Amino acid sequence: MMAHGGRVIEWQRKSGRSYLDFSANLNPWGPPREVKERWEELFYYATVYPPLDCSFYREELAKIYNLSPSFILPTNGATAGIYLLARQLPGETVLILEPCFSEYAQSFSRAGKKIERIFFPAPLNSLPPADIVVWGNPTNPWGASPPSFLLDHLWETSLKKGTILIVDEAFQEFVEEKTSWVSRCGENPRLYIIRSLTKYFTLPGLRGGFIVAQPLSLSPLIEHLEPWSINSLLARVLEIIAQGDLASFRATTRENLEREKQFLEEKLPGELIELFPSEVNFYTLRMRKGKEFFSSFLEERGMLVRSLADFFGLDDSYFRIAVRTREENQQLIEAVRDYARELG
Repeated sequence: MMAHGGRVIEWQRKSGRSYLDFSANLNPWGPPREVKERWEELFYYATVYPPLDCSFYREELAKIYNLSPSFILPTNGATAGIYLLARQLPGETVLILEPCFSEYAQSFSRAGKKIERIFFPAPLNSLPPADIVVWGNPTNPWGASPPSFLLDHLWETSLKKGTILIVDEAFQEFVEEKTSWVSRCGENPRLYIIRSLTKYFTLPGLRGGFIVAQPLSLSPLIEHLEPWSINSLLARVLEIIAQGDLASFRATTRENLEREKQFLEEKLPGELIELFPSEVNFYTLRMRKGKEFFSSFLEERGMLVRSLADFFGLDDSYFRIAVRTREENQQLIEAVRDYARELG
């Protein structure tokens, strides 16, 4: 059931109870206030067709992210963008810097490409040759980016040999765009950046995402977008976000996130859990003991966490937890402490 996080609707239907979901890496202080206040008026947009012209979405996304509309290709969530690239990009071999979002391996495998993997950090001489290289910036579930020496090498290889680079920046807003590669797109036509509206703006059900690349690189992809592939609700929500007070929303998110991360780092019991450093709104943790019953114990307490046993290079002692509000984080800490006491 938990091959991905955020499957709370399925879990609730299966068990008949409600859950506090720490398995989905969503901003607990979103969506922005303007969207919440105008939610009732949005019902109208569920009764009309979405715009067929993707420029509508491009223009609003350009305002939100301070980009040129011509560098943006809107998609039905970041995952739709991943599968679009997998189907349309040339090349035979894809190298994934692991651990990484699992849909990259899945999508490129379905497209008939050979998948190579390395678990970073890794020495440069261990890199296999590849036509396409994929990594997260920051990555999921590590919450950090690959080392700069490795990324510098991949950049130079792309410029010299034509390697295609795909950079997943679904969590880049949480580091205030400080490490984003978006500004590099103008320098390299083989650079594609995957972005998501899901995590930061807390809109997973609206499936908002986009690809950033040079206009000539996006042109052949646009031809393969299905009509009405992005919904009407998102069209209006993008307008509202673009016109709203994002400075206030970003400040609230940043301040609350810093406070709650410090709280979790101080309060989670270190004798039971190894908590790995994270730059974003979630943590990977490793159970020092009691890994077999950890998620089921929390489930009984009404909480869901993400097992990372299906991630390359990790095993069933690794879990991921999202940073949530103080009240919710306190509930998690109390449950984990109870589990530690039960283990003795």
